[in-house]
Amino acid sequence: MAILAGWLSKQAIPEAVIEERLLRMAAVLEQHGGERALVLQPGAGLVTFADPLTGVTTQQKTALLDWLPGQQTFVYRRPLTGWHPLYYVQDWPEPGDLLFASEIKALLAAGVPCRLFLPALEAVRRYGFLPAPWTAFVGIEVVPAGSLLRWQQGRTLVSELHDYRLAASASEGEEGEATPDAVKAALRELDELLCAQSRHLLPLPAAPLLVLTAGTGAAAMSAELLSWVAQQQRQESSPSLQIATLAFAGQRRAYTSAEALAERLQAGLLAIRGVDAPEYWLATVSAIEAPCALTFPLALHQALHTAGVESDARLALLGLGARPLLAPPPSPSLAGEESVELFHSYSALLHGRSSRPRFPITEGDQLWAPEVRRCLAESPSWEETRHARRLARKTLALRQPWQRWRYLDLHLRLPDLLLQTAQQLATFDRLILVAPFALPELAEALALLPPDHEHLISQATPGNQPSPLSLASLVQSYRRSSAETAWPATTLLSAPARSLVAELTSTTALSSIGRDLLAETLTPTALLQTGIFAPKSVKALQERSRGGSVPRELVLVFTTQLLCKLFGATL
Repeated sequence: MAILAGWLSKQAIPEAVIEERLLRMAAVLEQHGGERALVLQPGAGLVTFADPLTGVTTQQKTALLDWLPGQQTFVYRRPLTGWHPLYYVQDWPEPGDLLFASEIKALLAAGVPCRLFLPALEAVRRYGFLPAPWTAFVGIEVVPAGSLLRWQQGRTLVSELHDYRLAASASEGEEGEATPDAVKAALRELDELLCAQSRHLLPLPAAPLLVLTAGTGAAAMSAELLSWVAQQQRQESSPSLQIATLAFAGQRRAYTSAEALAERLQAGLLAIRGVDAPEYWLATVSAIEAPCALTFPLALHQALHTAGVESDARLALLGLGARPLLAPPPSPSLAGEESVELFHSYSALLHGRSSRPRFPITEGDQLWAPEVRRCLAESPSWEETRHARRLARKTLALRQPWQRWRYLDLHLRLPDLLLQTAQQLATFDRLILVAPFALPELAEALALLPPDHEHLISQATPGNQPSPLSLASLVQSYRRSSAETAWPATTLLSAPARSLVAELTSTTALSSIGRDLLAETLTPTALLQTGIFAPKSVKALQERSRGGSVPRELVLVFTTQLLCKLFGATL
C-alpha cells in the first residue's frame, strides 16, 4: 500500500507551518517503515515513505499521483480493484485546502476533528462493511476504487477514471457473444498473464513469501504456479514459500489440504489456531479504522500477524479477487429495476436472505438510541451519494442479473471490504500484500469471462483434464461449489465471535483484558456513555446470541464502541 500524506492550500502558508503539520502525520505513517521523503513548497507539502518491495506487488502502469506545485495541481489515481486507498478532507483547516493521507490516524494527528459519522454506521449495518466514499468520521472521505482525485487552485473534484467492461452472455445471441474459441483464447491469455506475474515475483528477498491459504483456491494455485515457473526457468533455488493456514475450534480439518500443499511445494507450514477473544479486536479495529459487522477482519488479522511474526516474512500472498471475478452469482439472483430496490436486493444477498425484502436485520431502527435514530432519519443515506447513484445507474443499464451482481460486487465488496481490509491489516504488521487476481490488468481481463463457462466444463473430460495450474481448473472448482449464498464457507469468512456474549462474571471463558473490554463497550453504562445504541436492544441481541450464532448487529455494536474508545471519537 502506498504510504503518503500531504497538505495543499491556495494560500501562501509558510513552509514551517506546512512542515510542522506534515511531521505530525509522518509520525503516524513512519511506524510502517520505508524511506521517508519530504517535499515543501509555499502553501503545499508532501511526505512519502518508499519501500522497494511495493513495486513487486502492484506493478503500476500509470503513476499514482502527479503534483505540479507551479500550477497548484495535484492528481491522485486509485486503481480500479482498490489498491492504495487515500483518505482526504476538503476545505480544512481553511476553505480551499486539501489534507490527505493513506491512513485516517494521520489526518487525526494533524488536528482533523474526530467525530463519528452516524450515517456510516447505518451503511455498515446494511452491507456488513463501509462502502466508499464514506468513512466512519465526519468530513473524512476515501477516494473510491477506479476514481481520480484532482485538486487545482483550491477546488477538489473526484471523478471516474477506470471501469470494468462486462462480456455479453453466450446465451444472449448478441453481437460479440463469447464463443468457445474466444473463451479459450481469453483463458490462454490469462494463464500467460498469471505466469508473467509469477516471473515478476521470482527475485524474492531472503525472507520467505507467506501464502495464506487453506490449501485450495486462488492462493494455492498462485503458489503452485510460482513454483512451476521457477522450475521452468531453471532457477538455482525455488522461491522460499511458507504456507500459513488458520482454523478455529472445530475447524481442524482445514489444515489437511494446507499440509498436502506444503508437502508438494516442499514449503514450510504454519498451522495457526484462531482465538475468539475480545482483545484481538483491539489491533484489528485500530488497523481498519472503522467498525464492521463481519468477523473477516479479525480472522485475517490473526492469520497475518501470527504468520508474519513466526516467519519474518515481508510479502504475504492471498487469493483475493478470484472469487468475485470467477464464481457464479448467488441464488436467488440480484433483483430491482430502480436504485433503491437494487441496493436493497444486494444488501439482502450479502446477508444470505431473499433478494427482495427491505434492508435486512430485523432490529432495524430499534438498534439505535432515540437521538441517533432522529439524526439518521434527517441525514442522507449512502445510497444517495453521487458514487452510489452512478453505480446504480451503470448497474441497471446491464441486461443480465449476473452482470449486475458482478458489477456491484467488483465495485463494493472487492475494494471496500476484501482488498482495503487486507492492505490495512498487512500494513499494520509491516507486510506487503501480494494478490495477483486483484491486479487491475488481470481483473479487467477476468471480468470479460461469461459466468456460465460451459466451454470450460466441456474441456474437463477424462482425456482432457485441465492442469491444476490452469485458470480453467480454478473456474471449475468455483462452479462445483455452492452458489446459494454470497459468502463461501471459508475459515476467514466464518470466524466465531462467541466471546462477545460471554458472562462477565466468568473467570475461565475470558481473560481479564477481555472482561474489561466487554465492560467498557457492551454494558448498559458503557452504551449510555457513548449514546449510540439502545441498551435494551443490545441486551436482546446478547440474549439471542447465547442460543445460537452471534448476529452481525452485535459485532457492529462492539466494534463501534471499541472504535470510539481507541480513537476518542465523539458524536
